[in-house]
Amino acid sequence: MTKKIDDVLADDGAAAEEYELPEVLPEGVEVSRPNLGRATVVSVRLSPGELEQLKRAADAAHLPVSTMIRVGALAHVDASQGDDLADVTERLARLESAVFDRSA
Repeated sequence: MTKKIDDVLADDGAAAEEYELPEVLPEGVEVSRPNLGRATVVSVRLSPGELEQLKRAADAAHLPVSTMIRVGALAHVDASQGDDLADVTERLARLESAVFDRSA
């Protein structure tokens, strides 16, 4: 009897959910779960030019593209929620100077 792909995926998913790290890890192995508190994924459509612009900015800031998008989106939300405008403007200016090459 062969398993259906849905059954295989369900079994693999259940096993992954129940997996626990061993007490002792091999030498040189570090466990990192930077997104453990972030369970929601949002899909955004970008033109090739927009994506390239974000990639360049993220590379310049030594950040992943997803972090760059999150920082920008949350800064915009903070600004629109009536935070101290001067503080938000100053933070955005620092972010822009750190990320974007103004000579381009």
